Order: sequence, then C-alpha cells, then structure tokens
Amino acid sequence: MYNYFMLIGVIYKDIELKVAKNGVNYARISLLVNRPFKNVNGEYDADFFQIYLWDALSEIAIENFKKGTKIGIKGRIQTRFQEGENNVKIPAYDLISERLIFFDNKNYEKEFNNMTIEPTCEE
Repeated sequence: MYNYFMLIGVIYKDIELKVAKNGVNYARISLLVNRPFKNVNGEYDADFFQIYLWDALSEIAIENFKKGTKIGIKGRIQTRFQEGENNVKIPAYDLISERLIFFDNKNYEKEFNNMTIEPTCEE
C-alpha cells in the first residue's frame, strides 16, 4: 500500500506559523496548481490546495517561502472525520507535507501582487 501525492505550484497566500494544542509548530501552505489542459473556453483552470507542514518543515517554509514562490511538495493524505447533521460522520482529507522541493529563484510575487486569487469554495 502506498499513500503519496506530489504537487508543483505557486503559493497564493502568506504562510503563518501556528502552534497546535500539543505545543508543536505547524503551518499551512495555500498552493495554486495549474491544470495541464484547457477548459471549453480555451483557458487553463487551476486547483487550490491547503497543505499542512509540521515541526521543522513549517519553520523552513516560513523562513524560505512567501506568497508567489513556486515550490514542489511531496506528502501523504490523511483522513479524519467531521461530525455532520444528525451526528453523521463525514470524512475530510488533509494533505500533510513530508518534503519540500525548492525551484528556481524566480519569484512570482510581482504577478500575484496585482491579482486577487481566491478559491471558489470556503476554507
């Protein structure tokens, strides 16, 4: 069995360092990943992902990345359950980073400062 994801994209929100209830540092990267094909209107769509980084990886991300940075992330998918209506348990999936890949030093920040990028659904 193998649980693995690999994403390459651009950070579209500033990263904030947070502390979990157990005292461990974590951060969440908001990643915009372009789809490799055009939609019916001839345009490229993008997907938005929230990826969690724990402990040392979160600190590395805070020190080295900012909005507009192009990065790669390798990690695993973790399942948790949320309680919905009528006490029904609904699965939710978290993307947990295990490795960060630094790309070229080109920073896409100039492009992103002039754009408002928000996913179509609530976080």
